[in-house]
Amino acid sequence: MTYYIKRKVEKLIKKFKTNNPYDIADFLNINVLEWNLHKDILGFYKYEKKTKWIVLNSNSNEEEKYFTCCHELGHSVLHERFNTPHLRRDTMFSINKFEREANMFAVELILPDDVWDEYTNHYSCLNDLERATGIPQNLLLAKLNQME
Repeated sequence: MTYYIKRKVEKLIKKFKTNNPYDIADFLNINVLEWNLHKDILGFYKYEKKTKWIVLNSNSNEEEKYFTCCHELGHSVLHERFNTPHLRRDTMFSINKFEREANMFAVELILPDDVWDEYTNHYSCLNDLERATGIPQNLLLAKLNQME
């Protein structure tokens, strides 16, 4: 499954010449908006009447919004017609298949292999890499294990 997601992300980046989730969402006609959500909810993806929505918590910081947009974009690409539960801060550790796939999609979008190599040359530990990318350490570790 990791390979499938990696290839899906690579095709999107190549097609739209960017890995910016906001730009890709715009190209794909996905509406991205911010709402005042509960502090534990980072965002969610909704499919309704052939319209796709990514909703981000307006109270989140920019790094959280960026990662959440990547994650929810993953749902829109991988699980197009399924409405997903709210992405909560604790969902980063979820065992739910859809949540794991959306997390992998987000990591691959933010840090494709070539960018990963660039970042790991500049940052010596996962703490620094997490601060630089906004990707939680457990997901960075999963990417590192997949690279080896």
